[in-house]
Amino acid sequence: MILKPIGAVLLIFSLLVGSGAGAEENIYKIMVLGNVKVEEGVIRGAVKSREGGPFSVERVREDLRSIFDLGYFTDVQVDIKSVPQGKEVIFIVVEKPSLKEVLIKGNQKVKLDDIKEKMTLKLRSILNLEKVKEDAEQIRKLYFSKGYYGVKVEYKVDYLETNEAIITFEISEGPKGHIQKIVFKGNKNIKTSQLKKLMTTKQWNIFSIITQTGTLDEDTLKNDLKLVTAYYIDQGYIEAKLSEPKFDLSNPKKIRIEVEVEEGPQFRLGDIDIKGDFLTTKEDLFKVLALKRNDVYSNTAIRKDVNALTEKYANQGYAHVEVNPETTIDYKNKTVHLTFEIEKKKRVSYEKIQVVGNTKTRDKVIRRELQIAEGELYSATQMNKSRDRLKRTGFFKEVDFTTSRGSTEEKINLDIKVEEAPTGSLSFGIGYSSVENVVGTASLSDRNLFGLAYHGSLRVALGLETQNFRLGFTDPYFLGYPFSAGIDLYHEKIEFLDTYSYKITGGAIRVGKELTEKLRLDAMYKLETINVYDVSPAASTYVKEQRGKATTSAISISPSIDTRDDYFTPRRGGKHSLFIQNAGGILGGDNYFVKAAGETSWFFPMPLNTTLNLRTKVGMIEPYGGKEVPIYEKFYVGGITTVRGFEYGMAGPVDINDQPIGAKKMVVFNAELIFPLAREIGLRGALFFDMGKGFDKWSQVTPLKFGAGPGVRWFSPFGPIHVDIGFNLNPKKGEKRTVIDFTAGTVF
Repeated sequence: MILKPIGAVLLIFSLLVGSGAGAEENIYKIMVLGNVKVEEGVIRGAVKSREGGPFSVERVREDLRSIFDLGYFTDVQVDIKSVPQGKEVIFIVVEKPSLKEVLIKGNQKVKLDDIKEKMTLKLRSILNLEKVKEDAEQIRKLYFSKGYYGVKVEYKVDYLETNEAIITFEISEGPKGHIQKIVFKGNKNIKTSQLKKLMTTKQWNIFSIITQTGTLDEDTLKNDLKLVTAYYIDQGYIEAKLSEPKFDLSNPKKIRIEVEVEEGPQFRLGDIDIKGDFLTTKEDLFKVLALKRNDVYSNTAIRKDVNALTEKYANQGYAHVEVNPETTIDYKNKTVHLTFEIEKKKRVSYEKIQVVGNTKTRDKVIRRELQIAEGELYSATQMNKSRDRLKRTGFFKEVDFTTSRGSTEEKINLDIKVEEAPTGSLSFGIGYSSVENVVGTASLSDRNLFGLAYHGSLRVALGLETQNFRLGFTDPYFLGYPFSAGIDLYHEKIEFLDTYSYKITGGAIRVGKELTEKLRLDAMYKLETINVYDVSPAASTYVKEQRGKATTSAISISPSIDTRDDYFTPRRGGKHSLFIQNAGGILGGDNYFVKAAGETSWFFPMPLNTTLNLRTKVGMIEPYGGKEVPIYEKFYVGGITTVRGFEYGMAGPVDINDQPIGAKKMVVFNAELIFPLAREIGLRGALFFDMGKGFDKWSQVTPLKFGAGPGVRWFSPFGPIHVDIGFNLNPKKGEKRTVIDFTAGTVF
């Protein structure tokens, strides 16, 4: 006999034999009958009546409902008997079928394992149709996330005479599609393009094959719409509402998503006040606030001011200060009144600073980067600077600062937990440069030798026209003092010039000091021997005069300032440096010259997540003591690092053979607009405009050379790739109109 769910609760009371009218009886025994797979303890757990406790018809009714609500039974009955010891309460259950098998049919484009991973149904569990429906929905969502928007998922239940059931999911996959359009309606004050930027859900584009975008995940879309709503509130539209997204699946290959927006009015700030504990005066605290009356209401701006007030107190030792922004909305005048409530609590100082997790890096290497010390007053700013300095070392994947109460309320302990990153590397590779052609490289380096922060490196590069061997060692805290010292040994062979080649063998000693967080000063002494050889008979007289060996003994200083917000992809700030070098004179050697070069680079954030980079380079070199400027020390303008659209050195002086011979002076200006092409893979595009020139006399600075064009920047899995297509905007006779500069596998 097949038992089918009847969806009803039957309550049967037997004759209450031997019970006197109005007499109160106790429950003698509670029994459960009919359960096979469901453990009796599960059923009894839903029953509130207790053996030995008072009998209540109402309570038994509640117990009956509780057992049925467990979801395991098609029918539940109760039989109540009177015996001399009291009442016997017998619950009789009829179990739902158990799940014998789950079959999935029709899946060809999605793996069976991927489908099963999303399902919650378990074999031999009691059949629950709600869970069956939920699993069907999960399968549909899985197909949606993979672009199958026309998918249909149906299920059927086959009941067996053994009180078991087989569930079969029938899947009609349909064709694969993508998101063709995301439409916002009703947004009058914020552009659709801006709202789309906030979302992880994207329309399909030509890069979607790489970025895996353009498909719909409904959970991700829900979260995206929460982000859009939060953005509206952050722009002062505190009554903004977004509708549930509507999906147009009439063509499952091209899905359209539509969202209705009710923006509402924009609210602005009204009265701004500060209450509670003051450090000095209220006026002094108001100086910290960036918000002003009539500013657009913004949660982000409020959080920034909360952080600013918190940091001001924390820098005075109030580590546990609480700053709570209280708001009052005036719907009539569309304003929000804001009050910062401050409770500074007790002043604290550092008791113990403990470092954990550093298995390789010595404790002293970490502690010397800290801007705080035991016994000092707590300072949030100095603690953040300490964390940043540790991260900048590059020795750690993670740096986590946590505080805990010390021996008293006025003491605080700081635990610095670090997770070390690999600092040594052994690499081999092949790179290509439009200047150096194919280059094979091998390098061995460690930025944290012996855990003492020593930086050692050995690099070998072998190309068809270039050979480069370089050995370097740097101690960032020489003999424990806060300045760096290093040494370089190198040998270079350059043969890509047509009329001559040269070799350089030498070494350098370097020292440097960080004067402030942004300002640094470096100095270097180098001694090298240069040999100019393979001078062509057709070479100019100047080139022929350079033939032979010479020694350069030079000292240089280089101050630099770095205010960029990111080392690899900066959006604001700048990097500026000055290089001044003297060779010869009291230093000896064959070459006597003074060389100076300055470079400044500024980054400005622009609309649409673009960045404008403006760079200027100026350089000059002058001989003295009756010497000539060596050809290999001159400035070669033209190419990927100076003026694009010109070959190496061709935006400067050339000899009678149209070969570059370098310039004594240089002026270069670069403007570059960098924009994202595919953020998910770090692919960026660029539009550039360059102008500049290499020349020997200031009277020759004009006319300048001009180049412009597009470029691509990609930190690919295979290494950084940099491509620029430069167009010579005013080509002269003998100059190329277009030059493609390409580097891959080498740092640029």
